[in-house]
Amino acid sequence: MKDRFYINSLPYEIELTARICHENAKKFLESITDEVSIDEFSVLDTIIAKPNLSQADLARIILKGKAHTGRFLMSLEDKGFVERHVEERGGKLIKVSVVTPEGLNLYSKIRDKMEPSIRNFQAVISEDEVQNIIENLRNFRNSMEKVSKIVFE
Repeated sequence: MKDRFYINSLPYEIELTARICHENAKKFLESITDEVSIDEFSVLDTIIAKPNLSQADLARIILKGKAHTGRFLMSLEDKGFVERHVEERGGKLIKVSVVTPEGLNLYSKIRDKMEPSIRNFQAVISEDEVQNIIENLRNFRNSMEKVSKIVFE
């Protein structure tokens, strides 16, 4: 039986892989632009992929607290990449963020510059393998969230 150390566990390997991916993405983004951080880019990407999110919903998706998410949104708003407005939903007033034309333009420029790296990555691992890994990681994360009752708010 293999030694049962945390450093030999699946969660630890996922943590290390996530850290490497995050640092790689951060470094790559910094080589492209100094207009947004990797976290701000992730927020832009999420808002574009899933429009009309409240700050709380956005926080849950990006796994950050509402305060951190609010700081990212405020920074993006100050830079003119996001606008926030109040909507009524289910009798409650909530703030909703929308990416501005300037934000969409910046996002498109960044994505265009990322495209060659994405193609290089896809030469190493197929799209089917990527989708399989993503599905397995989502299932694992959802199971971990249920067991640990961790909520990002």
